[in-house]
Amino acid sequence: MFTLKQHICYPGNPQKPNEDAIGYGKDFCFAMDGASCLSGVNVMDPESDAAWMVRNVADGLCQRLYDGDNRPTEEILTEILMPLREQYFNKLAEQNTDEPDDSPSAGFSMFRQRNGKLEFFGLGDCVGMASLPGGKSFCWLDHDLPNLDNQVLEEMMRLHEETGLPVIQTKSLCMNLLLTNRKMRNHPKGYWILDLANPEGLLQAEKRVWELTAPITVTSFSDGFAQLTEVFALYKGYPKLFEAIQKTDLEVLWAELKQAQNADADCDDFPRFKLRDDTCAIWGVFEP
Repeated sequence: MFTLKQHICYPGNPQKPNEDAIGYGKDFCFAMDGASCLSGVNVMDPESDAAWMVRNVADGLCQRLYDGDNRPTEEILTEILMPLREQYFNKLAEQNTDEPDDSPSAGFSMFRQRNGKLEFFGLGDCVGMASLPGGKSFCWLDHDLPNLDNQVLEEMMRLHEETGLPVIQTKSLCMNLLLTNRKMRNHPKGYWILDLANPEGLLQAEKRVWELTAPITVTSFSDGFAQLTEVFALYKGYPKLFEAIQKTDLEVLWAELKQAQNADADCDDFPRFKLRDDTCAIWGVFEP
């Protein structure tokens, strides 16, 4: 049984759709992070195809798990994605539009109690952590996608030094590189993610299973929330952040993050793609 302790889910820009999502029920919890459109080609939602995808996947997953669907997670996600994929490509055909290089995708981190055990399923740039029995710990985060992002940030910093432009303004000069990296999704030399156009990522998900013989505390969060440690180092490493999540109200952590972001509005001191990313986090306890 899962006992929710707290969750947050906020858009980085209140004027734009939130492309993050969380979900939870009596035996599961998850975080999702949709990849923002880079090409400007939104097909299903004029504001954000990523938000459309995340909404539908999250709703479909919650509905099935609420109803007691006991199938493996990848089988359920495959079933959810199939009609969404059909809708998307039918709409492309109606509009006589080629598939954009950045068709919708999303990071995903879920803990789920199934058959008396605790399962983890992770893809992309969402983090999953757990305090396991016997003092052991679990932390999963993808390194391939952040490594590609860091290449772009390094180029943005180079352009900043060369032109004197604020770092945040140099992103527009790196769109070709960003799109090239986006095309590397679900490719052996790129990164694996929950992808609308290519289901291959589901087969490459990080999966773990533990015996649930004692309470296990877990958290899942998007890379927007991970900026607390990855970008601003307000908490030195993920174990310290996990500790803070359990001891500090998530709203307080969110306020700390916003304060740090606002203090570096041009992203010159702490390079990143935008002032504030969409941010979600959820934590709680699974009990036998």
